[in-house]
Amino acid sequence: MDQMEAIQNAVKILLEKAQNGSVSDLASAVEKATDALKLSTDLEKSQAELKKIALEESKLTYEIGAASKHERSEALKEYVSLLAPIVTVITLAATLIVQGWQFSQSEKDKREAAEDAQWADAVKTISNDGKLSPTVIALNPFLKSPRHGDDARAYAVQVLANTSDKSLFTDLFGAAFVPVGWNNFEHLLKLDRALHTRVGPLDRKSYDPATSTNDFTKLTPEEKQTEEYGGDALKKICSQIASVLGTPRPRGVNLDLSATYLYNCDMGGVDLSAADISQASLIHVDIKGAKLADVNHFDGVYFFKVAWWEAENISPALLEFLEENADSKYKEDFKYGPKYRTFTPDQYEAEVRRLKRRP
Repeated sequence: MDQMEAIQNAVKILLEKAQNGSVSDLASAVEKATDALKLSTDLEKSQAELKKIALEESKLTYEIGAASKHERSEALKEYVSLLAPIVTVITLAATLIVQGWQFSQSEKDKREAAEDAQWADAVKTISNDGKLSPTVIALNPFLKSPRHGDDARAYAVQVLANTSDKSLFTDLFGAAFVPVGWNNFEHLLKLDRALHTRVGPLDRKSYDPATSTNDFTKLTPEEKQTEEYGGDALKKICSQIASVLGTPRPRGVNLDLSATYLYNCDMGGVDLSAADISQASLIHVDIKGAKLADVNHFDGVYFFKVAWWEAENISPALLEFLEENADSKYKEDFKYGPKYRTFTPDQYEAEVRRLKRRP
């Protein structure tokens, strides 16, 4: 209730008392009205004081917030002033790095473009000239190139598989494949298979079943030259294959010797465990002490004059096949391996018993 309502109520009470004619009641009413007016005035003062306090509190809160924001602003200005030189240095360094990378990339692109042009010239030279010097000279710079190394070795395989030049084989094979390791082993196997495809028909043409030897008089002079080149090349390749297989096989490598032609070399002690030898030909190869455990992929394999019973172990399925197959069966009059060794029946039977006892 505001002051005006209080006054109106007091006057109303006084008028009522005056009409009733009671002086004492009128005095009491006046006193009560005065007290009511005083109480109302005190309440209004209290409300005004509360509003003043609330206003001052709001003002103080605003000032505190403003001061805090000002402090943060000043601190931020200090941080910015401190970081500005660092940001400038970082920006400059980043600019220099980007420019350096762009320059390096540009130079790399130029080098690669130049190398591509040189490679194109080398391919043209190889295609137009099968002679020794141009071919080796053209390929040699690219054999160790990360960019064209695989292509260069692929061309080397193509050249060596189609030439009959023994000098070319010696020079180009040494440049492209030596030292031989697991890193270039697949290219070596590709060359072996390519030569086998070329020389295999000549071996079959010259083979004399009556003597179990090759009669090279059945070949034309050109075929004989090709056969001699292929025979020498395959011997060297077989030796290099054996040298790789004599080293620990990298983890995860599946040994795929399918359709290879392993001829006249010493593969003693090599690890052929779990290898795929399907359609492979092993001729006059020494595999004494070799590991052939878990060799279960051997469809069409051809063992000829190989003393397989000297292996350290052989999978049961492959052992059964070698015992029964006409080409790989033991023959007392055969000369085995690259050293043309002979074996007595007792030696053969003792070795077979040993293999069958192995787990």
